[in-house]
Amino acid sequence: MIKALWAGNKFYTGAYPVVGPQTAAQGNFVVDLVKQGLKDTIDTLSVHLVGNIVQAGSTAGTFTLGAENPQGLLVQASLASAPQAAGLIPINAISSRAAVVDYALHQGYFQSNTAYDGTGGPITEINGGQTFPLDAWFHFKFKRDGAKKGIDYAHPMYPWNSDLLTLVLGTRNQLVTGGNETWDMTGVTVELYADLDVDANPDQIHAFEIFEQQFNITASNPAYIINTLPQGCYYDSLCLCSEDNGVLSDAIITNIDVEGGGRYWLMQGQSNAEFVRERYTKEQFYDPTAATHSTGTGLTGIYAIPLRDGLWSRALDATSQPVVLKLAVNGPGGGHTFNIRLIGRKLVPGGVKKTVKGPNGTKTVTGLAAA
Repeated sequence: MIKALWAGNKFYTGAYPVVGPQTAAQGNFVVDLVKQGLKDTIDTLSVHLVGNIVQAGSTAGTFTLGAENPQGLLVQASLASAPQAAGLIPINAISSRAAVVDYALHQGYFQSNTAYDGTGGPITEINGGQTFPLDAWFHFKFKRDGAKKGIDYAHPMYPWNSDLLTLVLGTRNQLVTGGNETWDMTGVTVELYADLDVDANPDQIHAFEIFEQQFNITASNPAYIINTLPQGCYYDSLCLCSEDNGVLSDAIITNIDVEGGGRYWLMQGQSNAEFVRERYTKEQFYDPTAATHSTGTGLTGIYAIPLRDGLWSRALDATSQPVVLKLAVNGPGGGHTFNIRLIGRKLVPGGVKKTVKGPNGTKTVTGLAAA
């Protein structure tokens, strides 16, 4: 029998981890991908929330302006592989905002509001309650389209003793304030899909980590320092999301300086935030003019620095010296809270498998593949 070179596989279905009428609750949905028998390499890992939300009560609430809807039901996502490759955690405790923005940047478009009420809109409430059919997706893309040897970035399954996916999922309070309604999500199930490529046994398999950090901006500063990006890796992409009371906003960041080890990728004092969006961020989208996002207009508040030329060797190099960001930021006025999310991907080339070619056609394999 000839094995297919790729396959789509719904490999697990389970109950939503929050049951019964609730106004504020969250639960963990935990699945070990190894125990589910996944083989080969994962291009994209997809999560599907499907079923009915039963809303009950007399008074509808107000949906939180700027919240991802329906994706905001995801509180946090993690994927921890053991043994660790190069000390990295493939998905390191990222929020729904990070999941949505990271996928959009690497796929070339934002997912639409996929909680359908018959008209294609997000989750809603009405006075007196209703039964709302939920149909929401999250995607975690590992393989890199457009990168040289994109398969080197995919998530292999053979090195791990365990590969633990943990989704912290919530209910009404993630999206709604006020009112007196409850949501019963007992009728919702969680489906996991894997878009797989056959294991092509590439010479190199990179270790990676999708991560998120948050910073509260309390005052104007021409050089707000972010020095929490450690050395020992490349940063193959970085993205800054600036939020005013949770809503993506262009009113916060005016300049982005990126430097490290005497190198300057972006400079201070150039008011370059709009340049970063026009030159670097928009090129990630198939149609930048139509890159609408459910929480704002277009690419408001999003500033991305993608992998350069599809080559890890041209990424932000922190192998021996940390990368430091210095942001020119405005301070919040009365009643405003300014927050910046730093979303990125760490990369250790050959961190899972590295093949060194020697004389006479010999090869030496290092990394987890050699264990």
